Amino acid sequence: MRGETITVLRRGGEQWYIAVAALAVAILFIWVVADGISRGDPFGNIAELVLATGWGFWGPIRYLQVRVEVKESGLVVHNFFTRYSIPWSAVSRLKARPALRILLSDGKVVKPSTGAESLAATVRHNRTQRAMKERIEAARQRALAQGSAEVVTKRIWAGNLTILAGVYVGMFSVAGIAWLVD
Repeated sequence: MRGETITVLRRGGEQWYIAVAALAVAILFIWVVADGISRGDPFGNIAELVLATGWGFWGPIRYLQVRVEVKESGLVVHNFFTRYSIPWSAVSRLKARPALRILLSDGKVVKPSTGAESLAATVRHNRTQRAMKERIEAARQRALAQGSAEVVTKRIWAGNLTILAGVYVGMFSVAGIAWLVD
């Protein structure tokens, strides 16, 4: 989608999850590989390594991918496996209770993952979702005077699985190198 990016919306609390997950994954990786090397078989713990670190990789990848880009010409919603490009002319209205929803003029609803409901958000009366809605609505009001001939597009994106596979290949390469060196 064309247009200069006005802002990018993400959930702030996920930054802490990423820091904790990255630290936990690093510690688990070092521990599992060191344990395997001490027993003479760093690959014997592959199942443990995958199970122990798998949860930790999804968080950072999700945080890097899931967002809403507010542009002068509309919205680009990046969910985990899909991308929506939505011109302002296609946005009918926005809802923020209990989760952020973008209602389109053709009756469809786009649900940004970054504005999903959660127990913490509900306890805080959906403050995060309402703040996202207000920021999007402010940009939309400024842009409504300008026409847009673009249409809503949806793309499936599986790059997350490629990233995750690359991380695991890198981890097992390190374990293999450590095994060869030992």
